[in-house]
Amino acid sequence: MAKAKKKKSMLGFVCLALVAICAILAIVGVTQDWTVGKIADETVGGTTLADYKEIADMADKMNIEDSKAGTMVALGYLAVAAVCVTAAAYVVKQLFSFTLFRVIVILLGVITMAAGVAAVAYTAANLDGLSLSASDGFWGEVFGDNGLFLGIGCILTSVGAIAGGLFAAVGCFKR
Repeated sequence: MAKAKKKKSMLGFVCLALVAICAILAIVGVTQDWTVGKIADETVGGTTLADYKEIADMADKMNIEDSKAGTMVALGYLAVAAVCVTAAAYVVKQLFSFTLFRVIVILLGVITMAAGVAAVAYTAANLDGLSLSASDGFWGEVFGDNGLFLGIGCILTSVGAIAGGLFAAVGCFKR
């Protein structure tokens, strides 16, 4: 009796395409403004992740402990690396249908989602204290609700990592 060849599910290929798109989103996010400054509802400037790396390097040279910029850079690049590794592992899983690859991709998907959440949460937590509100005395009255906010780069990287990890894990649950 000949063994019937197992047919690959369409869900696996759709999830593979979605994970690849999410990896591209995360990579593009690193090149865009990670944070933006706003005054009177107008963007006055943006800071990329590379700018924060320069700030962290300069702080290291001057022996100033500025772990916020360094941690922000590390989490951003970690989220991108995680989604890219997850995409590569998902390709291997699609080529070779071993149970071990399915488990590895599910674990990588969960780690990737956590890295995306950590990147956006850490950035938002550190920028929250830097924004001015109307209750901040004189400067609050001058500027209103202005300050630093999450930029499109942080959002793209985080969404790419979170969604990429989710699609990878979902694609492995269905046989």
